[in-house]
Amino acid sequence: MSQVIVNRNTLASRMRQRGSGSFEIKTFTMLMSMALVISFLSVMMLVNFNHVSTKGYTIKYLEVQQQKLWEENELIKKDLLEKKALTALSLSEKANSMVKPGEAIYVSGYKALAQK
Repeated sequence: MSQVIVNRNTLASRMRQRGSGSFEIKTFTMLMSMALVISFLSVMMLVNFNHVSTKGYTIKYLEVQQQKLWEENELIKKDLLEKKALTALSLSEKANSMVKPGEAIYVSGYKALAQK
């Protein structure tokens, strides 16, 4: 016949002696872990807010630069139109230095066409 030896110092018997194996967290440990989680989330939120506000300043700076370039482009277009105008061309130094042609002679009739 076999015999079973019961050891009263097993883990199960110790758990029963303590009172159904409940897990206890001390109040100080819980408060410290909550404070750690809250401070971590606060720092992450501040970092994100700083990142967003920095992007806002960058966007504002780029909008100002875009407006300056737009105004410069408008001035260049205005100057180009003034240079293309006939009054500006007739008053230019280059146009005044040109020699006016004499009477133009145009070819008339069929005699001026290519012949053998």
